[in-house]
Amino acid sequence: MSGDRTDGLGFRISRRRAVAIGGAATASVVAGGGVSAPAELGGRNRTPRIDDEPDSIGRVHEVGITGEGGRVAVLDPTGFDPTHGDLMGSIEAVRQFGSERAIVDGVSHGTAAAASVTRLAPDSRLWLASFQETSEFVEGIEWARRQAVDVILAPVAAHGTAATPRSDVYRAARRAVDAGCTFVAPTGNAALGHWQGPYGALAAEGSDRRRRLRIAGRSGADTDTVAGRFVAWLVAAPEIEVDLTLALLRSVDDGQRWNLVSLSRSTTSRVGQRLVADLSDGEFALVVRPAGRDGSPAGGGSDSHVDQTGRVTVTTPTHTLASPRPNGSIAVPASVPGVVGVGVTDDEGSRTDGDATTASEVPPHSGRGPTSNGADGVDLVAPPVPWIGAGAPGTSAAAARTAGAAVLVLDAAPDLGPSDVAGILRASAGGLGRDFAAGAGRLDVVAAVQRARAR
Repeated sequence: MSGDRTDGLGFRISRRRAVAIGGAATASVVAGGGVSAPAELGGRNRTPRIDDEPDSIGRVHEVGITGEGGRVAVLDPTGFDPTHGDLMGSIEAVRQFGSERAIVDGVSHGTAAAASVTRLAPDSRLWLASFQETSEFVEGIEWARRQAVDVILAPVAAHGTAATPRSDVYRAARRAVDAGCTFVAPTGNAALGHWQGPYGALAAEGSDRRRRLRIAGRSGADTDTVAGRFVAWLVAAPEIEVDLTLALLRSVDDGQRWNLVSLSRSTTSRVGQRLVADLSDGEFALVVRPAGRDGSPAGGGSDSHVDQTGRVTVTTPTHTLASPRPNGSIAVPASVPGVVGVGVTDDEGSRTDGDATTASEVPPHSGRGPTSNGADGVDLVAPPVPWIGAGAPGTSAAAARTAGAAVLVLDAAPDLGPSDVAGILRASAGGLGRDFAAGAGRLDVVAAVQRARAR
């Protein structure tokens, strides 16, 4: 933010965190500042495009609150196009973790997320990183923290990762927040593909009577098809000491029989088990049960060794379930304490920021609380604009807008810490009390900046 100092190594460090990091913010990065821009794309002095935003951001810019000096890291698995007009002139560094390319051609999801930030905070600076695996995501968070960024935007939902200190993502996110980074993440779009409850609700006497979680279409509409790539995650609470497996079944003979299609596998980088399959048209269901020694579903009777009250979570981000339980569907890292978890509104900017928003106005796919430790989880919701990416925008777009708002808040009050920024965003949101879907209500960028300036 304004008032930053430069340490002896040439890195710019936020004044409010110079003491905490001791001036030792070093990292090996690929510089992105040397990319030239065609004149028609605009550069550092481009005029912010605000015609597609539902509030008066222009009034904030006119009083000099533009995010100048704000350091923002965007971590996204799809990479970034550094030649895009909304990014050119703003990029400080680009880093690739793993095999996923950091620089791509075209408007990727990452490009769209970064562009949303710069449209709200046109004078902010960007540190961009790509990743694919969870371990690489953790590396990206650690890298962003070492760059002494003010805001970390991670427009991802790490299903299969529990928001507990056992999780590497949890620990990395907490370290970033403790170091002074305002961490913003979406609640995820999988509420209609989520089921959470005690294991006993899925078990029954005899293997043929076990409860099946039927898979609905990709959008949940009655006419939708299930055909396509299917991904699901199974996470069991620590009190369940028996290994569980998630089995994908297909109906045969009009449901008279169910044939096994695929089984979940454990992962090295996440707490849960992952199941991947390519589905054709038909009727499919998921079953949770103890695993045999070979990883296959064990025979009947094994349920007696499982804590029937232990919590089990099944989530599919690619499909919906016929009988979902949306509560508790907030994804990691949004569910990590201290991270600003952002859901989405369904109005796409047709209303005015600050209007009261409640759970009934949050689309059913938007991830919601509570978290595993009983916290609300969702801090607030936001319209998914501006968004230049392909497809219908969701919680990632809402989180990107909120990250941009956080940069403006820090420009107005540079000495704020992460909890202060989160508190201002919540306190200035329009809502009717807190709930698990809408949090404190709808993001109000102008009101948040005003509240920050009044401190």
